[in-house]
Amino acid sequence: MRIKSAIFILMIGMMLNLFSVVNGEDFTQPIEFSHKTHAGTNEIPCEYCHSYARRSINSGAPPVESCIGCHQVIKGTEKDQQDKITQLMEYWDTKKTIPWKKIHDNPDFVHFSHKRHVNVGMDCTDCHGDINKLDLITFNTMITDLSMGWCMTCHQVVQPTANGKIIAPVRNTRGGAIINTKPINTANGQITASTDCTVCHK
Repeated sequence: MRIKSAIFILMIGMMLNLFSVVNGEDFTQPIEFSHKTHAGTNEIPCEYCHSYARRSINSGAPPVESCIGCHQVIKGTEKDQQDKITQLMEYWDTKKTIPWKKIHDNPDFVHFSHKRHVNVGMDCTDCHGDINKLDLITFNTMITDLSMGWCMTCHQVVQPTANGKIIAPVRNTRGGAIINTKPINTANGQITASTDCTVCHK
């Protein structure tokens, strides 16, 4: 009886999660930020802004200080860019935090750890897609609905590893462009992610 109740509660939670994604609010950001310009054209590593990804559950939204480190000098070459940087400087001058809105998010009943995935060798693009090619990130540009079914398609795959890290194409930086599709390491092990319910549902 307890198992049936647990399954029923889990199904209701998944349905509510799906409903919230389909009927999500407009996630217009306070400053129109282009990942294509930053991570694509200028090849800024994902972890320069999302500095907690390899050491925390959350990847972290960049503080104003991170942006100012560059934009005290870089003022933009086009009027549109200059206007956005002016908006940024207003947050800096008034000592306010930029209220970035999360789009890639999970419901509260899901425990997801960025550091666990990053440190085993997964790349940002495995879950987030080629964000370095996108100007705006919305629900429509996400490569997945972050559903349990989608996660399980990866968790059930046996991944070849080299020294405990998943073997993958060589990138310029984590989340950056692929510079060599051939892995540089020879597999000497393998790993399969957990399918235990209690690992992701605390």
